[in-house]
Order: sequence, then C-alpha cells, then structure tokens
Amino acid sequence: MKFINRCVVTLKPRQPFIDWAKGLGTELPQDWSLEGGSYLLDEQETEEGLEASLANHARDMMENELSALEEDRGRWPELRDLRALKSLFDVHVSVAGFDLGTDSLMRADLSDLEVI
Repeated sequence: MKFINRCVVTLKPRQPFIDWAKGLGTELPQDWSLEGGSYLLDEQETEEGLEASLANHARDMMENELSALEEDRGRWPELRDLRALKSLFDVHVSVAGFDLGTDSLMRADLSDLEVI
C-alpha cells in the first residue's frame, strides 16, 4: 500500500443531474450508483484551502462529468461553479488517498490521449 499526497474528491450524480441527463434523449446508465468520477486535488492544510481548491477545480470536474454524456456544450448547464457542482453531485472529499494497486500509475494529459 502506498500513500498518495492528494485529497480524493468523489462525485455521485444527484437527481438534478439525472433529470438533465434524461432530457438529452441518449442512452443512459441503468445504475446511477456506479456513475461519477473521482478527482485528485493537492493536499490541503486547512478547510479553507480545501474549499478554495474545490472552487478552483469545480468547472473542470463538472465539465468532465457533463462531457461523458453530452459533447455539445450548448446543452450543458450554463453555471459550472462550485455551487452548481454541489447541486448536481454529492461531493465527498477524503483528505488522504492510498494506492492499493500493483501496476504502475499512468499519468497523461487527457488532451494527449486518443479517445474513440
């Protein structure tokens, strides 16, 4: 087991996100409990620092989640700040992360990856 010096933020869709997704007219997950991403943020010493880090990254996290279901940004909610993120997702923060994997970690900028 290896400690990672990151806070782990896990997002789980709330009903407003599910309702938005249903309005898209696309194929949707049957089990929403399996949906939502986890994001690693820099370690924070204070609750204020953690809240500021969440606010700084809220747009990126939200846009990543929205893009998983809809590529057309025109169909996304206009507001994509921390308040909007918290209205669409349950946001759980763990202040410590542990890596139980045996494979080496892969780090890649998403813009560098070819996604089919």
